[in-house]
Amino acid sequence: MKNQPVSLFLILLVLLPTGIFYSCDSDRSGLKPSTGKTNEIVAVTNSETLWKGRVGSEISGFFGNYQEGLPQPEKIFDLAHVPESGFSQMFKTHHNIFILDINPKFLSPVIETREDFWAKPQRVIKMTVADEKTFFTEFELRKEAFMDLFNSNERRRAALAFGTIRDVNIQNQLKSTFDIDLMIPKSFMVAAIDDDFVWLRREAQNFSQGLLVYCYPYTDTLAFEPDQIINLRNHYTKAKVLGPLDGSFMKVSMVEPPIARRINFNDNFAVEMRGLWELEGDFMGGPFINYTLVDQRKNRVVTIDGYVYHPNKEKKDLLRQLEALIFTLSFPEDRLEGSASVR
Repeated sequence: MKNQPVSLFLILLVLLPTGIFYSCDSDRSGLKPSTGKTNEIVAVTNSETLWKGRVGSEISGFFGNYQEGLPQPEKIFDLAHVPESGFSQMFKTHHNIFILDINPKFLSPVIETREDFWAKPQRVIKMTVADEKTFFTEFELRKEAFMDLFNSNERRRAALAFGTIRDVNIQNQLKSTFDIDLMIPKSFMVAAIDDDFVWLRREAQNFSQGLLVYCYPYTDTLAFEPDQIINLRNHYTKAKVLGPLDGSFMKVSMVEPPIARRINFNDNFAVEMRGLWELEGDFMGGPFINYTLVDQRKNRVVTIDGYVYHPNKEKKDLLRQLEALIFTLSFPEDRLEGSASVR
């Protein structure tokens, strides 16, 4: 199991009196909607030469790495490079911006991050370092936190879009049955529901998306073990998520075993699992993403899972949409506060 807890405290928040961050009006009101493609980062460097060398390869290689848990290669982010001299207002409204300024006048590295600086929703990250050697050292220390910030912004963008088409009836049903708050768009329907499990589906012309939520009493930290997460998922899907053929049902594919990691889920400890699902007794399959956490105020494990079926097509963006919905999960505030954190 990969143990890569995300810590945003790696990021030093400072203000510079000059530079790119102060090249526009500092008034944050009336921001324009951010622009650009889904899952894209605009990378700004001092020069084209810098981007074409080892520095550019490091940046594009990390943010443009292939997403784990997909059946075919798809990059986490697409990178579009803009030299600092060409970083015009047109690019400043992009959803995600990464700025690297190599400046020998700075004896110590300066890391800045801004939310909704030139547009909304937006994430801007700027690194100012003295030389390339310092860049590689600092980037290695902070790149996972940078990735988390850009991923969080993509989820926020999708959630804002879905927020305009909420299915209030389904949301109220989830709240009354499971005591959870979860944003659900009107395109979804309830496929199955009982006291501890719900299956929500979206059936489009050429793809399907699904959300699974299931709960059970918390007893110990074995709930976070990958084998336990897989076994519980298979337990529920075998009984509840049936395929079109008699005897067919969803299960976790072990051809490529799922990858699990510990994460910060809305300020809660959670395990994220990415992998592939398949139908026992049929030929359907695709990727899934799964989050397991503890609702401490009710002493129960809550697992929320999203899966995609989109044969012979890219699936990353559809899975990203489900991830955005999953991260809207919260527990109503009218319960007792003050439980100890799970570690």
